Amino acid sequence: ATWATEKRSVALIVQGGFAACTGGMVNNTANDGTPYFLTADHCLGNPGSWVYYFNHESATCNGTTAPTNQSISGGTLLVAENGADVALIELSQTPPSSFNVQYAGWDATGVVPDGTVGIHHPGGDIKKICFDYDSPNLQNYFGTAVWYINEWEDGVTEPGSSGSPLFDLNHRIIGQLYGGTAACTGFDQNGPENNGESDWYGRFNVSWNLGLSDYLDPAGTGTLVMDGYPTGAFANDASVNITGSPESVVC
Repeated sequence: ATWATEKRSVALIVQGGFAACTGGMVNNTANDGTPYFLTADHCLGNPGSWVYYFNHESATCNGTTAPTNQSISGGTLLVAENGADVALIELSQTPPSSFNVQYAGWDATGVVPDGTVGIHHPGGDIKKICFDYDSPNLQNYFGTAVWYINEWEDGVTEPGSSGSPLFDLNHRIIGQLYGGTAACTGFDQNGPENNGESDWYGRFNVSWNLGLSDYLDPAGTGTLVMDGYPTGAFANDASVNITGSPESVVC
């Protein structure tokens, strides 16, 4: 419930009728609703032929179906860099107000958070959430600057979660999913079982200097921390009771 605002920024990417990756809408310092969409560089294809599905989620925790009637077709690639596995796309049109889209805030300072949250579409599934209650580590993975998530305590990513946003406990994006070995190993009475493996996320603070700042701070204000638009941080609940880490197989 405390992530109900941020989840509205996350969308499923579909290419040629098949679920490909995940990404999220991001705010800019002009607070003007420009439809910028953040995902991973390794997810590219051709964003101009992608379909971006918003609010593909269940109305209940255990639901298995979700609407697919809120989508945008096409977008223009603005940034593609493997130094932090980042891609920034401007969608072909602004999502209509009926989609109730949130443009997520971000933190480009590189400060290590006490814990992290991922919101994503694993394997093209309806929207899911996962929690790491520990601080991530700073690492370099084959030339890519990443946040290393040792293990998810609640929830887990899978192929298809790639490109999805990683949030700090201030509800701001600090990265996007690059790769990893985290996955479901099966099911028990409580749902999917976590295999206890690791994930890596491209670091937003590194992406900032690889081209993101040109678009997300268009006036060159020097801002490094930004809340969401039109709803700011902690809109759902001012308290965050987790304290303090990429995705299952690069896809």
